[in-house]
Formats: sequence, C-alpha cells, structure tokens
Amino acid sequence: MLMKKYVCRLMGLLLFVLLITMGWNYVYDTSGVYNQDFSVKRVEPNQHFVKMRYILSNSQKYNAFCFGSSRVGNIDLEKIDNGLNYYNMTYSEGVPAEWLDDVRAFVNHGVEVRQVMIGIDDFSFRVNPDIHKGEWLRIPYMDGAILATYFSYLLKQPTRFDRSAEVNGSIYDIYGTGRPIHPEPDERIEDDVQEHLADDKFQKPTHYVGNRIRETIGELQQLKDVCDSNGIELIVFINPIHAATYRDTNMQEFNEFKYQLAQVTDYYDFSGLNDITTNNYYYYETSHYRPLVGDMIINRLFNKGNADFGAYVTKENIEEHLQKLEKQL
Repeated sequence: MLMKKYVCRLMGLLLFVLLITMGWNYVYDTSGVYNQDFSVKRVEPNQHFVKMRYILSNSQKYNAFCFGSSRVGNIDLEKIDNGLNYYNMTYSEGVPAEWLDDVRAFVNHGVEVRQVMIGIDDFSFRVNPDIHKGEWLRIPYMDGAILATYFSYLLKQPTRFDRSAEVNGSIYDIYGTGRPIHPEPDERIEDDVQEHLADDKFQKPTHYVGNRIRETIGELQQLKDVCDSNGIELIVFINPIHAATYRDTNMQEFNEFKYQLAQVTDYYDFSGLNDITTNNYYYYETSHYRPLVGDMIINRLFNKGNADFGAYVTKENIEEHLQKLEKQL
C-alpha cells in the first residue's frame, strides 16, 4: 500500500514537472513554432520550419525563392525588377540537401515556382544535414513528422527568457520578404568606419571541417533535375566569402567542389580574393556580408553588373577560372 502511494506521488510529481515544462516552452517559445509574432525583435527562430509552414499555407503568394544559409538573408530580393514575387528562404546553416527537400515539397504541395536561386557557401559541402534534425534552431519541416516536431518543442529543456532580445534581436519578416531586418549594425559601422575596419574579429576566420563533395554534388544534380522537369529556372551562385575565412578553408577541396559543380550547372562565383572580399567594410564579421554586397550580387545576376565581381563559370572555362583563383593566393 505504501509503495503504491509512493508511486502515485512520484507519477504526480513527474506529471506536474512535465506540465510546467510544456507550459514554459509554449509561453516562452523562441523557435517560432508556437510564438508566431514576428513583428517585434526577438531571438532567431527556427526559420527553416516556420518559413516552410508559411509558404505551404500560402502556395500562390510567391513564385521565386532564394535558398541559402543566413548569409543570403542580406540579399534584398525586392530590388529585383522582373515581375516575379520573391521570398528569401534564408535559414541558419542551410545546405543543398535541405534546399532539395524544400523545393520538392513546394512542387508536391502545389506551390507555383518559376525561379529558384541558391547561394552556396564554403561549408555547403562540409556540413552533414542530418545533424540539423537534432538542433532546435535548425529542425527541418518534414511531412509526416509535423506533430512530432510540435511535441518535441514542448518537451525540450526550458531556456531562460531573455528580455535583451527585445532590444538586441532582429525582426524576422516571415510574412513578407523572408529577410531578417537589423539596420542597427549598419548604423554602428557607418558611425565609425575606421573602428570597424580595424576590429580584431576580422582576424578570426569562420572555420568548418568535413568533406561531402560527392554527396553534395549528387544533391545539387537532383535539385537541377527537379527544376528542369518542372520548368523552374535555376540560378546558382557562390557567396562572396570574407578573405580570412576563404584563406582558412581547404582550398584543394573547395576548388574540387567548384570543378564538380561546373559539371552540373553554370554558376556565378563571387568568392576568391577581390575588392569586396578583402575589405572589412563590406562584412559584419568573417562570415556575413552586408546588404550593400547583396545589392551587388543582384546587380551582377540580373543586370549584368561588374564582371570583376562574380565570375560566370561553365564547364568550358572552369579550369581557367580555378587557375586564376590559385594565382590570387
């Protein structure tokens, strides 16, 4: 009898703790899974999940999408004047396998897609997409696992509510352009450009390891096949990578990836050592370029802008292109 009472009390206590945990995670949800108010500054949500949920529920609102990591979030797609309705599908550490799954989901759910842009990074062939399934910031939107995802966010270890996010966070324009909005960093840079240029943070490269060249090229080939079979224009570019990070990467592997990519599709390569990537003014740190660089990317892709920034690469000229990059180093 005593044992039965003990077990009942223990179960009651566990249930109480469980309910408190679920209530806390629901009320102080930073992921955006439950707290869907993106009109105020906040901690970065799981942009991958909430954007897929939004687009699949508004299948006729947009017909052109830019996929990439957080870096492409600084490309203002509204400045593209070609009649398409763009949405920025930037999300944390996005990689090709996830873009492939997302575009397939769009097609399967009847989203009208006329153009897809993808911004490739130096780490796109290094990060294993499977690890994102266990990271709260990056859990993907997976058909057949939606309820499990909602439930998992209720049961995760509670985090302390951070009020500083109301001041230091960003506004995530989930229901508009898809871009994170954060003008304050640019204002601080312009207030003291020399201090920004000399900041020690630019001596610290953003470092990634891993080699999934074969798998990633296969995923990009599949993405191109999906686009070709559905009449979707595919535009591929490699992001401008800050010189410190570029020099830090395994260049032999990066150039091998570029060579293999050229066998799959033509692309624009904004990486390398050039007037943009070697100038701290154009970067927040050694990972993210500023929106004015995003404007340059748009100008090159759609207006045939400065050919010195963004080499057009094909399988016919890839060897010459790689030779030029090696001479730069």
